[in-house]
Amino acid sequence: MSMLPGWLSKHTFTYQADNVSEQRIYDLRSRLARFQVDDPEISIVIPAYNEEANILNTLSSLADQKVSVPTEILVVNNNSSDRTQELLDRCGVRSILEKQPGVAYARQAGLMAARGRIHANADADCLYPAGWAEALTAPLNTPDIACTYGLYSFLPGPKSSRLALACYEVAAQLISWVRNRNKAYLNVYGFNFAFRRADALAIGGFELDSGREGSVAELIAAGTPPPPTGRCEDGLMSLSLQQQGKGATFRVTDPKARVWTSDRRLVADGNLGKAFMVRVGKAIRELGFYLSPSSSTPS
Repeated sequence: MSMLPGWLSKHTFTYQADNVSEQRIYDLRSRLARFQVDDPEISIVIPAYNEEANILNTLSSLADQKVSVPTEILVVNNNSSDRTQELLDRCGVRSILEKQPGVAYARQAGLMAARGRIHANADADCLYPAGWAEALTAPLNTPDIACTYGLYSFLPGPKSSRLALACYEVAAQLISWVRNRNKAYLNVYGFNFAFRRADALAIGGFELDSGREGSVAELIAAGTPPPPTGRCEDGLMSLSLQQQGKGATFRVTDPKARVWTSDRRLVADGNLGKAFMVRVGKAIRELGFYLSPSSSTPS
C-alpha cells in the first residue's frame, strides 16, 4: 500500500524543461487562468530560483485549489538562469523579476507586488492539497491571529524512503509541539505560512539580511543562529508581527493545510539518519529555550 495520498499522483509527473509538451502547457494554462484576477482577496506568492525542474509540478497542485474568494498566483523569479521564466510565461502565470539574490529579497518583492488582503507564502518545490489556501488563511479572519502556519510531510527522493521520512516527521512534530508552547515562530516555514498583507507592510516587511537559505526554522534546526537583527524571512516575520501587536501565531492542524515538500534540504549534508541526529541533538540542547516564555532569539 502506498504511504502517499492519492492526490499527489496527478502532480508528480516528470518533464524536461526544454521539451514540455504543448498538451501539458495547455492543460496548466487553462487550469491556472482563473487565478489571473485584478482584485484578489488572497495572494499566493512563490519565490523561484532556478526551479525549472519543479515549478510545473507546484503550479499543477496550486491550479487545483478550491477557493471561494478571488485568488491570485504570483511567482517572483529571483534572477533564475535556467528556463524558469520561460515556463512561467508559457503557462500564463503572473510573475515579476527580483534581481537581488536571496529568498528574503524575493519574498519582499512579492509582498510589495501582491494585491490580496491575505498573503499566503508557498515555495516552488512543494505540492499543495486542493484545500490548502482556504484552510491556511481562514484563521486570519480572527483579528487576534496575525500569522498562520501549516504542517508538512516530505516527498521521498533517491536517498530516502517514505517510511523513514514518516518516522522522522513523528519525531520532528514532537519537537514542534514543545516549541509551539512559547516559540511558535520557530515552527514557521516559508513554504506554508500566511498573514494579512497590511500588517506585514506596517512592520516593514521581510528582513533582508537572511541570505538565500533564510528560513529561521531551517537555520535553528541545523544549529546555525539567526542573523544579527533576529528577523528572518519566515518564522521571525511571525515573531515581529507578534511583537508589534498584530496578533498571535496560529498552528493550522487541518490536514488540508499539510504541504508536501522535497527532502533535498533534509538530506543535503548526508543521509536521513544524520539529519535526524543533528536536529534532535540541537532540540535537546535548546529545550530550555523552547520552554521559556521569552520571545527573544537563541544566542
